[in-house]
Amino acid sequence: MLKGLFHDNIFIGTLYTLGGKAAAMLLYMAFDIACARLLVPEEYAEWVFFYAILTMMFFVGWFGINTSAKVFVSKEGNGEEAARIIRASFLLRLIISIVISMILISVAFPLANWLGYPNKYPSLYRLCVLAGVLVFLNSFSEFFKELFMGLGNFKKLCGTTILEFAGYFLWSLLFLIGLRRIEAAAFGYACSGMIVFLFGTVSLHHISVEGLFPKKKDDYPSVMKKIFKYAIPIAISSIGGMILVEMDTFMLGMLSTKVQVANYGIAKNLCSKAAHVNYALTVGCMTSFSVLTVENIKEKRFKLMKTSNLNMLISALISSVFLLLGTIVISLLYGDEYQEAGRILKYLVPYYLMYSIATFFGTFLDFQGEAKIRSICYCTVVGLNLFLNLLLIPRLGAVGAAVATSLSLVPYTFLVIIATVKVFRRYER
Repeated sequence: MLKGLFHDNIFIGTLYTLGGKAAAMLLYMAFDIACARLLVPEEYAEWVFFYAILTMMFFVGWFGINTSAKVFVSKEGNGEEAARIIRASFLLRLIISIVISMILISVAFPLANWLGYPNKYPSLYRLCVLAGVLVFLNSFSEFFKELFMGLGNFKKLCGTTILEFAGYFLWSLLFLIGLRRIEAAAFGYACSGMIVFLFGTVSLHHISVEGLFPKKKDDYPSVMKKIFKYAIPIAISSIGGMILVEMDTFMLGMLSTKVQVANYGIAKNLCSKAAHVNYALTVGCMTSFSVLTVENIKEKRFKLMKTSNLNMLISALISSVFLLLGTIVISLLYGDEYQEAGRILKYLVPYYLMYSIATFFGTFLDFQGEAKIRSICYCTVVGLNLFLNLLLIPRLGAVGAAVATSLSLVPYTFLVIIATVKVFRRYER
């Protein structure tokens, strides 16, 4: 039985992605703790606020290209057609990333000025300039990981993930120790991003038939057009994801104090990184559901429900740890000055539970070519999240942001579950 398990593609894929995500979670937490310990609380709060802005910029930089390329390449295997998709998507990724990064750099000063530079956030302008570079590098880091996922190359996916987050921690730690300035964390991100860019490019060059830059001409514009067209609804849904993931921290930084931002940032990071464990399970199994037919629909539905139950069990266990030990662990790792984050974490547990479930079914819909449905569902998140944050943050601070984030995810979670059920019913008629 054990021997057969190690020949199961879903199990092997999940094992590699789980290892990569677990390492990423631990390395990011080590990076975040280093920032909290080596920077004064006011500087750490400014980093948390900037990182929320940076994460939203990451969503813009991805522009749906990474997920779209993954979906297309997952249906082609590892032959010549897959190589064409890889080359076309790499070129499209390069063009989109350059354009978006240049736009971000050009608006850095007015953006920083609007967000509170120099009075409330004195380092924000320099960080916004660096953000243009970081968005370019991050768009490729995510691009490589998504393609490796689509190709079913989970070893490369795991290796890229560990290389990326190990670089974040080690380079940032070196810069923080040497400079003791908030920009040091951004410098560490840039160094890690450049290494991943080189590693990913070389890896794709060796994986692709005839390499990443063949001499013969090909009709790449037509392939790029297909990838870009499917990327548009994914990009729209990413706006909802952007608002859901970081709008709370952003609005808290605008409407509340730095102390509230710092404590909320710690609690939110714990939830976000815990979701990596669930995403590892999702990534490891979803490529096996990319092709559904009338003949295999019963088998696929059984496997999806079985994996979904495992995903919910993992979520329940992690939530229990947060509720019982969250405050103690935060005080031990970050220091007693951030003890309030433990109380905020309890209000974010429903968000973590629903996010892990919604991401599982949302990823399934992406692989079924239903990104448009998911983008429509995400529209429910946008207005509700903004309204609840504006209503609750001025009254309750960080606790209000946590409650708003948790409540705004409820309709989206139910909608993606209903959409998944409808996909299976379509094949069962």
